[in-house]
Amino acid sequence: MNSNHQPATFPAEVDELLTAVARDGFTLRYCNGPHQPTLIVGTYDWGPFVDLVVLRGLDDVISARVPTADITDIFMPEVIVWLYASDARRALQALLDLPHPDHPQAPTKPAPAPPALHVPAARECPVTVRPPSALAARARRVRLGAALLADTTEVPSEIG
Repeated sequence: MNSNHQPATFPAEVDELLTAVARDGFTLRYCNGPHQPTLIVGTYDWGPFVDLVVLRGLDDVISARVPTADITDIFMPEVIVWLYASDARRALQALLDLPHPDHPQAPTKPAPAPPALHVPAARECPVTVRPPSALAARARRVRLGAALLADTTEVPSEIG
């Protein structure tokens, strides 16, 4: 176990991406505790949406954006508007690159959540919750909000 509370079995690149997700303001839930987690569930609440990642292993990671109106249990979402399932490196990077929910290219079309996104009740207990610091809690909103502004701001044309 390293100082970032990530499983020691992950390669450095994946550990760095998990750290980036935590620094981006995600709340991390370690199923079976932080020392020997059976899986890690990360969430970032936008209000109308929750960005979600379920990390079962190095080659079994699923990232999603879920409408909050449809969430009754974060471990069993029923509807998604975006999903990316792959290895840890790709799925975590896709989650970090997902645009702000207000961005014109942000996904909005609802679809049924796949069963792979569900966390069986047996793997939920005990769960250690690690919320982000107050500064980190705003990081994703600020970072993606700045990108949203940069993408939507009109650039004046040059007069020649």
